[in-house]
Amino acid sequence: MPRILLLDYNKCRPEQCNNGVCVAVEACPLDILAQEEPYENPMMLAPTCKGCMDCIKACPNGALDLE
Repeated sequence: MPRILLLDYNKCRPEQCNNGVCVAVEACPLDILAQEEPYENPMMLAPTCKGCMDCIKACPNGALDLE
């Protein structure tokens, strides 16, 4: 069952990821998240996901959650 991915931009700190590249973006097997440039906040390309939680586990700041 698809779930809604929530991104809290108040917690998102790409500068704390590997050279500014969001580790949650890299962890998502469905490419739901994207980052145009290092050190920029990621954006969601689709609100629904399969709920694997790979991006949530990867984010060092807890900026992602599922609803």
